[in-house]
Amino acid sequence: MHLLRGLQLMVGFSELIHGCIQFDFSREVSFSDNAQVIGTYPGSSKDELFGICASRCTNDIRCNAIDICSENLKCKLIRGWTPLKTESISEGVCERFQMKCQDGYFFDRRNESCIQHYICDFESDPESTCFLSASPSSNIIWARKSGPTGSSGTGPTSAYRGLYYKYIETSSGANGDKAILESSGAFQAKTYCLTMYYHMYGGTINTLTIRTQKVNNAAIDRWTLSGNQGDFWHHLSGVNLPLDSQTKIIIEATKGSSYTGDIAIDYVELWPFACP
Repeated sequence: MHLLRGLQLMVGFSELIHGCIQFDFSREVSFSDNAQVIGTYPGSSKDELFGICASRCTNDIRCNAIDICSENLKCKLIRGWTPLKTESISEGVCERFQMKCQDGYFFDRRNESCIQHYICDFESDPESTCFLSASPSSNIIWARKSGPTGSSGTGPTSAYRGLYYKYIETSSGANGDKAILESSGAFQAKTYCLTMYYHMYGGTINTLTIRTQKVNNAAIDRWTLSGNQGDFWHHLSGVNLPLDSQTKIIIEATKGSSYTGDIAIDYVELWPFACP
């Protein structure tokens, strides 16, 4: 049986077959890219690495892609779907082979079908794959930005991935003002996994919070972090969010007491399954 029957595959990619699974070369990635790694395994050559990870991926229902890292003589099992991006990779290059679906979807091994995967990378405005929009309850805005923020000693100097990110500008406004993003679509009744990158650098960083809210019920905090976390991007590896058609996701940043309170987020993903 061919697992990829009926799926829209991208043209012009190399094909590698292992058993019933077809893997297509999608892009080069950095060896340090560990966002959805299930496991890492050694080998002595590219062919051996492919055989090791392809067979393991075939037998692991969570696996949707493999990275072949010839320079490091390692291969990786990758969970979920990763979009095609043109990236400048300076070291530790790996080749990613993945089971392909149309843009915005990934192949769910459990159901043998392509299912939707939400991504907000803020590279375009509006974004067809993004599930978040500005809330009318906000006091201040989540601004889309490329490059450094306008104040020294706070905020990132660039996006984590690509050119753009979103952040709160804290040079004006009152202590405690809130910038809120919320989901607007209806979700299936199940547990989703939210991952993202965040940057919280400055002397007056307040709080970043992820919540869920069902209709007019009190919102429930699912993850929260306060204070200066240093001048670099951090990866939130996964927050389980029980959702349904009446429950929305809220990402809220609270302004601190001064201009050194810029909070930024990038590459927010919502996976249609529970976190590992």
